[in-house]
Amino acid sequence: MYEKDSDHVIQDLEQIEYRRGMLEKGMKPEDLTAKVWLGEKIPEDVRKAINEENLLNLGGVYGDEYVGSPVEYDYLKLVLTNDTVEITVFNRGITLFTTDDEQVRRIHRVLCKLDKVGKS
Repeated sequence: MYEKDSDHVIQDLEQIEYRRGMLEKGMKPEDLTAKVWLGEKIPEDVRKAINEENLLNLGGVYGDEYVGSPVEYDYLKLVLTNDTVEITVFNRGITLFTTDDEQVRRIHRVLCKLDKVGKS
């Protein structure tokens, strides 16, 4: 169970969609393969990290899509019982090293767990 914030009812995380890669000129994010985890297939350590990092309150776009070529792209979609949270990060590596944005660091920690799960 996950609590989005004090104004929302606690909801279950039903699905995770994660798309990442390098967007070459002319590519669209949809060109990148999406990894999807459903219900009980969502690893417990990922669920825990999403909760600990309070990712459900970090929906939005981070980073600068115009820095660098190709563009590093991360897209995370968290589907809850009655809501969906979408997080897009452009140039995560550059953003981590050039800003002190704690929100991006929190997102990064969860994405690293998903990367690890996706490789196994």
